[in-house]
Amino acid sequence: MSRFAAELFAQSPALLYPLIALILFFVVFLVVVIRVVRMKASEADQYARIPLEEELEVPHE
Repeated sequence: MSRFAAELFAQSPALLYPLIALILFFVVFLVVVIRVVRMKASEADQYARIPLEEELEVPHE
């Protein structure tokens, strides 16, 4: 860690929380990307058809 960053965190330890949030976001983003890349084509096609499936008809009152 650079001297500047060490001084900044020493002055305000609360700056650690945004850093933790950024790291958590990045980890979740990487997990989603890896999961999508490893997905089979048939599974992707199944998810792509979800909006096109017929919805249950609700009786009109």
